Amino acid sequence: MKSRGEKHYIKMPRLAARLYDKLTSVKGMNKSFEEIADFLEGVINKGKLLDVGMGTGRLLKRIHKIIPQIDLYGLDISSAMLDLSTYHLRNLRNVFLRIGTIEKTEYQSNFFDCIVSTGSFYNWDNPIAGLNEIHRILKQGKTAFIYESIRDHDRELLQSRLNDNLQGYNILRRMMSKYFLMKQLRMTYSTSEFNEILQQCAFKDSYKIERIELGNLPIYIRLELQKH
Repeated sequence: MKSRGEKHYIKMPRLAARLYDKLTSVKGMNKSFEEIADFLEGVINKGKLLDVGMGTGRLLKRIHKIIPQIDLYGLDISSAMLDLSTYHLRNLRNVFLRIGTIEKTEYQSNFFDCIVSTGSFYNWDNPIAGLNEIHRILKQGKTAFIYESIRDHDRELLQSRLNDNLQGYNILRRMMSKYFLMKQLRMTYSTSEFNEILQQCAFKDSYKIERIELGNLPIYIRLELQKH
């Protein structure tokens, strides 16, 4: 089976990870992490939270800033990303990072009080297995939140908002940021495809799909997955 991107990220060179970190350190992306963390503040105030596909660790760092009392866990398939997130989070306590795939983890069943994933779902080679594993390691009565871009978005509005977000950056930075975002949007799922996937997993009777904006961009959904 052709990989949606996991094999590429597993082999990601450290130089490429550092370049990714630099290119995504823009106002819109930083604002989106702030918005997600602010939302999660109303969901969890104690216990354990897992970030699936933690990348460079910037979301975990923001969550720690506003909810410092919870234990933070991070999982990523890339050793280069693990190195970067370990560096960015080196001064924080109660942070536990691990390399691995969400298809099969070593976490205990019913372990996490909240699970979040941002912008990695579209790359999962086996999304149904990943969702079933999230269901297994999530505590009863708790909710997982997956933030992802969608293919069926308003393209004209996106271009206008993206241009606003990238004002003040040099032309190379603007071009590269647009290139990687457009590449992601070509690979991601439509809303109906998300529904089809969710209907085949353990959350099939307990999910909600909500269209949202993050970082001023109208291209996202939030999947709320509750474990009954």
